[in-house]
Amino acid sequence: MNNTNTAANLEQPITLLIIDDDSVDRKSIRRALMSSHRPIFIIEAQTGEEGIHQYDNNMVDVLLIDYRLPDIDGLALIKKLLIRKKNDATIIMVSQHEDEILSLNALNVGAHDFILKTEVNAERLNRTIRQAQHRQFLEGVVREKNNALEWLAKRDSLTQLINRYTFEKTLKDACDRVLFTSSNIALFFIDLDNFKKVNDFLGHTVGDKLLQTVAARLTSVVSEGDCLARLGGDEFVILAQGINDEKQTKIIANNVIQALSSPLQVGNHCFSVTASIGVSMLGQFADSPETMMKCADIAMYKAKQTGRNKVCLYNGSLHQETQKKALLEQDIHQALALNQFTVHYQPQICARTLKVKGVEALVRWQHPTQGMLSPIMFLELAEELNLIGDIGQWVLHSACHQLKHWQRQYHLNDDLLSMSVNLSTFQLQDINLLSLVSDALASCDLSPSCLELEITESSIIHSPENIVERLNELTQQGVKLSLDDFGTGYSSIKHLHLFPIHSLKVDKSFIAAYKQKKSQDKVLEAMIKFAKYLGLSVIAEGVETAEQLAFCQAQGCDLIQGYYYSKPISAIDFEAKYLIK
Repeated sequence: MNNTNTAANLEQPITLLIIDDDSVDRKSIRRALMSSHRPIFIIEAQTGEEGIHQYDNNMVDVLLIDYRLPDIDGLALIKKLLIRKKNDATIIMVSQHEDEILSLNALNVGAHDFILKTEVNAERLNRTIRQAQHRQFLEGVVREKNNALEWLAKRDSLTQLINRYTFEKTLKDACDRVLFTSSNIALFFIDLDNFKKVNDFLGHTVGDKLLQTVAARLTSVVSEGDCLARLGGDEFVILAQGINDEKQTKIIANNVIQALSSPLQVGNHCFSVTASIGVSMLGQFADSPETMMKCADIAMYKAKQTGRNKVCLYNGSLHQETQKKALLEQDIHQALALNQFTVHYQPQICARTLKVKGVEALVRWQHPTQGMLSPIMFLELAEELNLIGDIGQWVLHSACHQLKHWQRQYHLNDDLLSMSVNLSTFQLQDINLLSLVSDALASCDLSPSCLELEITESSIIHSPENIVERLNELTQQGVKLSLDDFGTGYSSIKHLHLFPIHSLKVDKSFIAAYKQKKSQDKVLEAMIKFAKYLGLSVIAEGVETAEQLAFCQAQGCDLIQGYYYSKPISAIDFEAKYLIK
């Protein structure tokens, strides 16, 4: 409908359909319209059925419908005509009797006006037609605006895909329909890999345009009947219908990965975009829209953990892993209060004298039902729950007290045995780091020179300038610093100069790969020589064989740590093996 120039529209030629079984009344209407200065083409029908036929076969602009027809009443006929939605015709109900309730009912079912047959004259009828047409026009304007608002409410403003609210409703309806069909549905949770870097380095304008390009690529692989939505940020979802087995989900997921495989051009920038995809199916593990979303989200994060640009289906094994993590999450909140954590100690052997020179403190969790858990099983969870700071401080205190106990028990001088304790990223970011370490040392009267704090470059690369001041304060107090996992990809000369490092720990992956690749062995030799050239002490981590030991000794490593001498053991076992003469 054209909403402009309404006055002109009301003067255009019209086709008018009279549906009335009384020929006299029809003639009366014809005579009244003959005096109209606007061209009117009149069609007549004597019954409701005939009226519907004429309406279907002609472009009717205005209908005059008698309330009483031989085969149907006028109200029912209006409903039938409106259901057909052929075009936006103006409807006027005509009645022999004045009835306020009837006129209200006519307007409620869709008529635009009501006129008595006794009022039919040229002026009254033409005015009624114009008023009804104008009312119908205004209703159309309101309807168009409401449709536009509804469209905006259901759509993502950036990509024009349906938004989270609409998708959640669509997913709920799909879950309800599955109960009455023989096929299933699958949900694909798509998260772009490393998208944050685009916004950080190129700005949100470029990022938004990239999201629009990604949306277009995804749209190209969505089958008819399936649903694609943007949840927000760089998260998209696809709801696939008619899924019968896991093979179909793999095909769809691979289509998504393939669609993003070729570079995306945004202005002067060319992007290689990958995505991690989590898939869930309605059924054993996800029995509602909410659990489908949750399971697909969990599977997506699992895909990211396995290397990104991957697809992961939420299945039985992942469900068991998730349940186990959920139980650990419940238990870890109380583990510290219930004294379930313990510290194991791994010796660091002097490469020259072959005597124990240092010891690294490594936390363990003595879980009441799952037994002794290594850090890899719970430290990441502790970080997610913001418990890592408390656990790290407990380990620091425990290790300092243990070393002081050994010094007193076995009459050890400060320079005979040092204690290495790992610092988490959270602890390094803590502005109270100096006081926390000082408190741990003071609580057992341990000399700062006996403590070595291990840091990794991955924990300092984001804000090294903020951290260096804290670490300088620690070393000024006499505490030593060790750079752990050296050579694993983050290492830089800048960091070696920036931080007051005392020693480097060569990552165990290099030791384990000794003699497997000559090129890698040369890198290992170069790293050790480089560290020695800088005057740093070198700790070889992960030494397991005599051959590896001999190599590390020949290269001038200062300390040897690994299973060749001992795995991490309890304090009692450490005493028995290394301290009791």
